[in-house]
Amino acid sequence: MAYRKLLVPLDGSRLAEKALPYAKALSKTKGSEIILFTVSTASEQFDRPIKAYLDLTAKELKSQKIKVSTAVAYGNVAEEIIKFAQKGKIDLIIISTHGHSGIKRWMLGSVALKVLYGTCTPVLLAKSKAHKISKVKFKKILVPLDGSPFSETSIPYVKELAKGAGSEIILLRVSEPPILPADRSPAIKPSWEEYQSMLMAKIQQQALEYLEKIKAGFETSAIKIQTALGKAADSILQAAQKENVSLIAMTTQGRTGISRWVYGSVANRIVEQSLQPVLLIRPSKPEEP
Repeated sequence: MAYRKLLVPLDGSRLAEKALPYAKALSKTKGSEIILFTVSTASEQFDRPIKAYLDLTAKELKSQKIKVSTAVAYGNVAEEIIKFAQKGKIDLIIISTHGHSGIKRWMLGSVALKVLYGTCTPVLLAKSKAHKISKVKFKKILVPLDGSPFSETSIPYVKELAKGAGSEIILLRVSEPPILPADRSPAIKPSWEEYQSMLMAKIQQQALEYLEKIKAGFETSAIKIQTALGKAADSILQAAQKENVSLIAMTTQGRTGISRWVYGSVANRIVEQSLQPVLLIRPSKPEEP
């Protein structure tokens, strides 16, 4: 896994430009090429200013010794981004999540979600509602895992991202707490409270053993292990806020049967509610149950 080519869709708005600091940070540590991309849905009269805007933005990046190119497509915005990413063998799409330009060319929130669930290229969603960031540092990367091979698909991407960035990686294993059986008699020993406590201790121990195995696969020693019992999305959001992470990296579009989480709904909540940017990886060929 390498971040050789980064695609940054822009519509001329400052909201869309919130993706640029992330692209610059990756380019400087990985030597990546940034491709500034726009989709024209209007007339040729409007094409000129948007092309000039791309050229001006590219010139600014080149002055920082960043390899950059520009591209313009015509048609449906999300479809053209997806198509360009596939044909251009893009390694990562970096796009802002919400808002639209003053001229209302794109509705970024809608475009970002359509791109996310229509491409197998990893997508980094920059939160447009977050405070303006001039320089990005991936100091802490949160990696939520549920114990399935599917959730571990994000790990190679995180390893490569962390190289040269001095990142601390937080591995979070989230487990659902045991549920009280409706037909369990109070007379049965051990009591439900005692049995639940035993189960929770066992789940906790299994989670720690699992994370230790995952940790062993990393070259860096800057790894923190955390476990949580509860709903997946809530636990991830709480950990991200508590640790003040720079990025949440996780797999999306899982299915029950191959994953203990329904990854689509969990990822949706993280994207909608997290204050941090989110790197989402959607494998092209999920494992069969």
